[in-house]
Amino acid sequence: MISYILMAIDVAVPLVAVAMERFGDVGISERHHSHHDTYMAPAALSRALVLGMVLMGAVGLLLSWLCHMDVFHVDPSVVLSFFVAFLVSMLFMWACMRRYRVTTYDDHMVVRPFVGPTRSVCYKDIQLIRWLGPMDMPELHMVRVYWESHRLTLVGLFDLEQILSRINRFDVMEGTGLSS
Repeated sequence: MISYILMAIDVAVPLVAVAMERFGDVGISERHHSHHDTYMAPAALSRALVLGMVLMGAVGLLLSWLCHMDVFHVDPSVVLSFFVAFLVSMLFMWACMRRYRVTTYDDHMVVRPFVGPTRSVCYKDIQLIRWLGPMDMPELHMVRVYWESHRLTLVGLFDLEQILSRINRFDVMEGTGLSS
């Protein structure tokens, strides 16, 4: 009985991701408009993660079937449990990544984080901008923005230098400023 539930989840998670990718928001970055720029995860990355979920779901079904046929001497529910845990984790990560968006305007930015409410930050209220992550690995950069009693982290999924140029508050940058 548990194997049938796990098989249903193993099939359902990739199908949900495919349906959300197909019928959801297209997710095209709107850059270099006169009044705003929008930064979001590339559509190719999103599609690649959905394809990965589909392939891992198929591999999970294949391996559990092989275990059921006694090709491998492992309980099929153990194999399916691993793949279901992987798929559910990947679905959550993918959904959070698709949600994340930074929109910069002339005087403020609006950030929709991975999880939580959308935040709006006026550039004039920013007190400190701090780089996070190893400076010799640009792909792992993050920027933390402090204003009033709040803080917000901009993840290096986007072109952070472009976002910082739009903010144009280099007077509150901690350290030496931009480096690549």
